[in-house]
Amino acid sequence: MRRAAIVVTLVMGLLGCDRSASFDTEPGEAFCGQIHLGSAFRTGFSPRVQMRMSFDSTKLQTGQPAGLITTFDAGAKSDSQRLLDDAALRSIPALEHDALSQLAFGDGRDQNMIFAVSPADPKAESLLAVVSLRSDDAVGVRLIRPGPADENATEQGRQSRFGVFLLHREKGDCGF
Repeated sequence: MRRAAIVVTLVMGLLGCDRSASFDTEPGEAFCGQIHLGSAFRTGFSPRVQMRMSFDSTKLQTGQPAGLITTFDAGAKSDSQRLLDDAALRSIPALEHDALSQLAFGDGRDQNMIFAVSPADPKAESLLAVVSLRSDDAVGVRLIRPGPADENATEQGRQSRFGVFLLHREKGDCGF
């Protein structure tokens, strides 16, 4: 019985690794998409925000960034107002030994991973990026920053943010 459980675990692990590798981006391609327009899925973001993400599954177990995320607000006055500009998807080593590393929610999500990402503004607080590799070959990304305990505080780079993005593989740089 124990041997069968070990074999099943190994097979599931191998299948999972193969599946995440199918999301690797090649040079000249990226996952592209926009923020969910529903206000319940968008706090601190304009409805015109778009995202570009690269992904490399071979980096998941190495401690190296597993990809890069860039956001672009089509309504912003300049590119310098980007929240994320090639922000590295940084692993959080402590999560490897926590139940959160096995995060599962909702049908259609094959694998969920939690990363830290640093904003383009070095004074701004980091965000969590929850990346969901989906069974329809799309990628879901949730950007989360709780913001200050004082809901009335408006310090630049500390505001509460929550955004849900749906990305699809495309050739090129997503137009930004």
